[in-house]
Formats: sequence, C-alpha cells, structure tokens
Amino acid sequence: MARARNLPALVVHGGAGNAGPGAERPERRRGMMAAIRLGAGILRAKGTALEAVVATVVALEDHPLFNAGYGSLLNSEGNVEMDASVMFAEPVFSASKRSGKRSDRTHSHDADYSVSAGAVAVVSRVRNPIMLARAVMEHSPHILMAGHGAENFARKVGIRLVRPEEMITERARERWRVRKEQTGMLEAEAAARAAMGHGTVGAAAVDVHGAIAAATSTGGVPGKLFGRVGDSALIGAGTFAHALGAASATGQGEAIILTALCREAVLALADSTPKVVAREAIAEMIDATGAEAGIILVDGRGRIGYAHNAASMQVARYDPAGGIQHLWLDPIATARRP
Repeated sequence: MARARNLPALVVHGGAGNAGPGAERPERRRGMMAAIRLGAGILRAKGTALEAVVATVVALEDHPLFNAGYGSLLNSEGNVEMDASVMFAEPVFSASKRSGKRSDRTHSHDADYSVSAGAVAVVSRVRNPIMLARAVMEHSPHILMAGHGAENFARKVGIRLVRPEEMITERARERWRVRKEQTGMLEAEAAARAAMGHGTVGAAAVDVHGAIAAATSTGGVPGKLFGRVGDSALIGAGTFAHALGAASATGQGEAIILTALCREAVLALADSTPKVVAREAIAEMIDATGAEAGIILVDGRGRIGYAHNAASMQVARYDPAGGIQHLWLDPIATARRP
C-alpha cells in the first residue's frame, strides 16, 4: 500500500506589538501576502522548507514597514542592530542508510532527523540578516556569530555589505527622534513605550519531503541599549525546528529567552496540536513573566497554530486545503492564572 505524502504548510508572522497607524495596515497586509505567496510557491514546486522560510523572511526584511532588515527600528544610539536565526530539521531515512539504496518513503514517521542551525546578532551592514544566518549554518562550523565578525564572514561567503546608513528608513529615524524628545519622561513610562514596539518577522514550514524549518529576523526593541541581543538570534528562544515541528516567536525578547518559548512549544507537539500548544505556550509565558509575545507553529503533519497576547499580531498561512490566508489575530486573555 502506498504511503501518504507529507502535506506542505507555511505560516508567517509580522510581529506582535502595538497596532500601529491604521493607514499602514493595508500595506502591511500586502507585504505579508507577497511574502507568503513567494514561500508557498517554493513549497508547491516541491522546494524545501528551508528555502521557503528564508525566502519568505527575506521578502519581509526588504519591506520598510516590518521591523527586520531594511525596516529595522533604531537602538538608543540611533543605529540599526539586527538579529536573525534559522533552524532546519531534515529527515534521514533509515532504509536508505541500511541498504545503501535510495528510499522513496516520504512519510516523516519513517525517518530519523538531522538538525542544523545558524544565527547572527548585532549586525548593521547586511541587507538580509536571515541570509547571513543561513550562511553561518551552511558554511561555518559555528551556530551564532555577532557584530563585526559576522559581517567579515558575510564578505567571505559573498554576501554584499552595505553602509549602515543605507539600512535606516526615514520612518525609523522619525520614531527614534520622537523617543529622544521624550527622554525627560519617567524611566518606567519610557520602558512601557518601548515594550509596545515589537515587530519581529518569522516563518515556519514543512515540505513534501518531511523537512521542517523555522526562520526569524528582527531589528529588536526600539531604543534598546547598544549591543543588546534578543531572542531572535537564539536557537530555542526565538526559533526552533525539530522532527515534531517548528516555531518562530515575536515580542519581548527577554521573556522569550527566559522561557525558551519556541523549544518548549515545539517539544509539546509530541502530545498536542499546534493550535492548542500555541495558546498554552503563551499562557505559560504570561504566568512566568507577565510579558507580551506571540508564536507561530507548524507540525510535521502540516497543521498550523498561532497565538499572542499583545495589542496586535498579523499572520499569513498556507496549506493545500485552505490555500493562502491572511489574519489579524485577537489576543488571548492576558490575566495570569490563579
């Protein structure tokens, strides 16, 4: 009897945080739809999950309304410092290894998985940090590289460097000016404003071969201290992929790091569905930290889940049954459990 093929699926987020100007929402939706169409096209053509998530995130990094790549918000010094990571879980079919022959089996339950990952932190001269994170994964013995060392590595692998000022949009510069004008306000109020400014982008996918991948990219929280590294550069926190599934997170990075949000969520897929796991992961993070975050998940069967507790979060999704969809998500309840 022929075995069922893996069903491809892709889910993308554009960041959890404040709602932003209403006038920007239609263009943000168009940007999300263009990105997921690109990734979905790769999956439909039987490309890999890794190719799909990287291409999707690159499209969002190139869009000025998303806080990643070219649209990155500025740190306390008025500069761009970007973080990104990618993780890939690829099936290694045991029958192939035993017999030395190619196996046509494509169902994920027949395979062991090999995992690989790459990440970069505090980079300022790379147009698409997610592409540099992939290069770290594929062309170095390391997982995480940072700052000037990561940028020197980019040059060695043929990724073009740009002037730091080329990465700053007028929109980001104006927001930085407004924050600087408010520096006389109480520190607690300034911190509250900064907490509302998340805007990480990310994607998670499974392909017809059973491979699973996640990718995340961000400019970080607005007004962050020079040299701060958030969850988007850290495997297990902002990005994780495994034989069970993959996840990408967005929100208050310190809370995501403390709760290892993506790793815990993906491992919970062993006993539940992405839809349930996403909501439980955010609820548990609220219990532990009281912070704001969002998460997207896909499992090895192509099922999708997402949840957040911020003011706003948009996602786009693709699977063969539902096609391509865009959603502005309602937050889950933010009250801590008794």
